[in-house]
Amino acid sequence: MIEPAAPPGLRVLFVKEGLAWPRASGHDIHCFYMMQALAGQGHTIGLMTAAEPVSEAVAGLDLDFRRTFAPDGEFVAGPEPRLTRLQERFRNYWGIDPNRQRAVGRAAAEFRADAVVVVGLDVLPYLGAVEGPLRVWYAADEWAWHHLSQVRLLRPSTWGDIKAGVIKGLYERAYKGMLDAVWVVSEMDRRWMRWVTGTRVEVLYYGVNGEHFAPREKPQRPKSCAFWGRLDFGPNLQALEWFCGRVWPTVRRARPDAAFTIYGFQPTPRANELGSVEGVSLIPDLPDLRDEIAAHEVVVLPFVSGGGVKNKLLEAAAMGKPIVCTPHACSGLQGPLEGVLRQARTPVEWTRELTALWADADLRRRLGDAARRWVTEQHTWQAAARSAAAGLESMLQARRSA
Repeated sequence: MIEPAAPPGLRVLFVKEGLAWPRASGHDIHCFYMMQALAGQGHTIGLMTAAEPVSEAVAGLDLDFRRTFAPDGEFVAGPEPRLTRLQERFRNYWGIDPNRQRAVGRAAAEFRADAVVVVGLDVLPYLGAVEGPLRVWYAADEWAWHHLSQVRLLRPSTWGDIKAGVIKGLYERAYKGMLDAVWVVSEMDRRWMRWVTGTRVEVLYYGVNGEHFAPREKPQRPKSCAFWGRLDFGPNLQALEWFCGRVWPTVRRARPDAAFTIYGFQPTPRANELGSVEGVSLIPDLPDLRDEIAAHEVVVLPFVSGGGVKNKLLEAAAMGKPIVCTPHACSGLQGPLEGVLRQARTPVEWTRELTALWADADLRRRLGDAARRWVTEQHTWQAAARSAAAGLESMLQARRSA
C-alpha cells in the first residue's frame, strides 16, 4: 500500500525590526521559538530585519531566506504600498520608510511566501506592499488593553496610558482590513483584539524551552525570593512598585532577614529607586539569569496590570521553582493550576504564602516538581507552532475553495 504524500510545508516569512540578544522581550522570545518550531516541523522559514542579528540571536534557527532592509531613504524597487489615509498617518507616526514597505513586498514575492508574519507593535505598515500571501500580525498582546489595564484613576502618573491605549486601539482598527489573522497569547487578549479589530484572532499559547530552562542544583539563599524582566516595561514596574510598597514591608515585619532580588534589563530611574528599599537588591542586565534564579528559594510574580502571558512564569516553572503570584499573572495559562503554584492577593496572603514556603523545603520541592511537569506538558512551542500552521493552512484552503 502506497502511503499518501505529506502536504508540502508552508513558506512563512517573518518580518521584525530586530532580533535581539539576549532575548529580554516577549517579542524576541516568541518570534525566535515560533520560527524554530515551525522549521522543525518541516516548514520553510524566512526572516527579514532592519539589521543583521548577532550570531547568538539566530543560533539554532534553520532559515532558508535572510534579508535586511536597505538604509532609510535608499530607493528599493518593489510593489507600491496601498494604504488608506488613516493607515498612512500611522505609517508616518511610526516613522516607517516606504522603501521598507516595498522591500517587504519584494522579499515576499522573491521568497514565494504563503504567509508574511510581522512581529512587534509598530510593524503593521510593513504589510502595505504585500500582495498575495496571507498577512498575519503576531501581536501577542492586545495593546489598547495593555495600556488601559495600567490606568489608576487616583494616580495621575498613569493617566497617560489612557491616551496611549486610545492611539493603539485606533492603530489596530485602522489596519484591520489589511490583516488575514492576528496571533495573540491569551483569551483575554483575543477578546479585546476581536472587539477592537473585528478580524480573525487566534490564540497561540506560549511555550517554553524546557531544555534551556531546566532545574539546577544550587545552594539556596535562606528566606529569599526573586523577580526578573524588563524594567522599562510598565506592567513589570507596576508589579514591583506594588510588591515593594505594599507587600514587602509586611513580609519584612514577619521575617526581618528576608531578601528580595530584582534582576532586570534596561532599568529606568523609577526602577533603580526600588533597589534602595530595605531588603531589596536590584541587579541589572545579566545575560544569563539561570544560576542566579536557581539560588533563590521562591519566585514571585506580583502582577497587577498588563495582558498576555508572563514568560517568566513559564521559565520559573521549567526551572522547577516554587512560584507565588497574583491571579493576574495566570492569564493565558493552560491546564489545572492547583498544586502547581500559589496565588496571593493581599499583603497578608503574600506574607503567609512566602513564610510557609521558606519554612518548608519539602513543600518547595513538591511545588517545583509539579510546576516543571505542568509546564513541559501544557506549554510547548511545538504545540503552538502546530496551531499556527493549522490556522494558516485553513485560511489558504479557504482561499483555494473560494
